[in-house]
Amino acid sequence: MPTVDTSSEPGAWEREWDSRVHTVSEYQREIRDMRDRIRTYLSEIARLRDELREEQSRNSEWVREP
Repeated sequence: MPTVDTSSEPGAWEREWDSRVHTVSEYQREIRDMRDRIRTYLSEIARLRDELREEQSRNSEWVREP
């Protein structure tokens, strides 16, 4: 589990990382990490959409207009 920095101002680590020169392997690792995060986000979005559809379906059964 990655450590979460709760004391730095938002975006500080990105500015710090961007301000330095990096090797090809560092860029490759950063790209791999970003792709992993994107996959995680997409999975979470899909799960939440499924959950929303289930809730909407469940609610539509008892909510009827007069």
